[in-house]
Amino acid sequence: MRVLVWIVSIFTILGISVSNVVSFWRLSPSWGRLVLVIGVSAAIVIAVHDLWSWRKERPKHHKNETSINKYLLKLLQRGGSVSIFANHLSWIRSSRQIQNLLIQQAQAGRNIRIYVPTHNDVTRQLARHGVNIITYESLRHEPEARFTLLNPDEPGSSLLAIGKGALPNFYIEEFPDLTHSRVISVARDLLNIIERARDRAIA
Repeated sequence: MRVLVWIVSIFTILGISVSNVVSFWRLSPSWGRLVLVIGVSAAIVIAVHDLWSWRKERPKHHKNETSINKYLLKLLQRGGSVSIFANHLSWIRSSRQIQNLLIQQAQAGRNIRIYVPTHNDVTRQLARHGVNIITYESLRHEPEARFTLLNPDEPGSSLLAIGKGALPNFYIEEFPDLTHSRVISVARDLLNIIERARDRAIA
């Protein structure tokens, strides 16, 4: 869309239309040809940039758990604090590498918080090794959402990765704080509400 707007603007400035580009090129002075070349070149640059941005920001398709674990491992290796909102942690259960990474980084002082409805064998093992597990049994709610939030308490540097769908058509979409701060605020509020509910149930 930006490319079309740019080309229309250039053509309007030069007073030409698509149908008479060839005639304009033959009859126009050198400065007119130069402006046309620069305008078309800029349109190509814009098109390439928009295509690159689209490919980078589009939801990432995962056909199996191996693909999901590979992505999540790379995501978690970025460092910083992390909050994981899940249900059964099935993806962690099937990846010893991710479990070891979470345990190692938790023991090294990284703030790792995992939110699940109830404990299971995986969460108990992670908790024994320093990973902070937050449960909310009292709410009696099984979540549909799945997401990972990097640097949840650092506005401006947070990154939200949301999973949707089911294998073999599972997608993960990233939302950087710089462009999706309100989406991240919703995730951050949800995690804070769960912690308040947990604290009230304990009290």
